[in-house]
Amino acid sequence: MSVVIPEDVKESLKTIGFTDYETSIYLSLILQGTMDARELSKASGVPYSRIYSILTQLEKEKIWIDKEEKCRPSKYFANSPDEALLIMKKQNNIKFNEYSKKILQTLNPIYQSHDIPKKMTLYIYRGRNKCINKMISLIKLAKTSIYLVFTDYILLSFLYEEVKKARARGVINIRLLIEESALNDQIFKNLLIKYQTICEIKSRNQIFGSSIIIEEGEKAFIMLSHKLFNNVSYFGVDMDHIAFGPVSSSYFNYLYQTVKIVDLT
Repeated sequence: MSVVIPEDVKESLKTIGFTDYETSIYLSLILQGTMDARELSKASGVPYSRIYSILTQLEKEKIWIDKEEKCRPSKYFANSPDEALLIMKKQNNIKFNEYSKKILQTLNPIYQSHDIPKKMTLYIYRGRNKCINKMISLIKLAKTSIYLVFTDYILLSFLYEEVKKARARGVINIRLLIEESALNDQIFKNLLIKYQTICEIKSRNQIFGSSIIIEEGEKAFIMLSHKLFNNVSYFGVDMDHIAFGPVSSSYFNYLYQTVKIVDLT
């Protein structure tokens, strides 16, 4: 029974950079095994006058085929798709990094020299329940890390079970930064003793709000302290700008790394 290569596989090869002729040659070798150039021309439908230049492309530049040079005429065979893809991905990553560096070094200073307006959407959450629900939704998304900053006992107590579940499903990198004055409140301290079993805790003075950051900055939510507002108890913000999460994570790390771990004994 003959094997038919699906059209979406052919399109996938073309999407990663194969021409029609290169696709025909590689798939012919996959389907029929080792062949010389003339046999390949016949099997793939590629004109014999073009066959050697395309074989060179696939062998030297795209590493998808190889040849037995001891044979006369030379015989060509397909390399393993998984190995070829890994090598191609590595080569493309190296090229991407090189090109990115050149682009950024040249174009960023020019771009930043102009006062260009940037579009972004600011999402505002008012009320305790809305803020809690937002924070819980982020905790449920976390796979590797959760960074918490809290001045509010009520909020932190509501999140405990969800953070505990996250730890149980394998989120190991969990850090909690709290206002130092919370250590003087026995009720707050009792909550921290529970948290200490699932995360690392540090404290510092002058924390002006609460926040949650997951995946080291992939997503973030910041809630300004109600102490800063009159008649507003809970006020949270989120932003769709690409830098919002990473900047929040960088600031958290700065605050967290400059203080010591809390001693709850």
